[in-house]
Amino acid sequence: MSKEKLQNQIINDLKNDFPNIIVEKEETSIVIKADDDTLWEIFDILYKGLDDVEFNMDKDEENHIIIKI
Repeated sequence: MSKEKLQNQIINDLKNDFPNIIVEKEETSIVIKADDDTLWEIFDILYKGLDDVEFNMDKDEENHIIIKI
């Protein structure tokens, strides 16, 4: 499966399960923004199934999850 198809599939699955999230597609990653409770729920699910998932909690920007593809 191509990188773009994989990104689109992950985004579609996330949007179906969590319709209120904001998803930004970048060249080599997917960035997910939502409230903290939703981000923790998503992180818990993704961390078990994907190798490169990062939960960014920087005081200078909004919390978000990065999935590197």
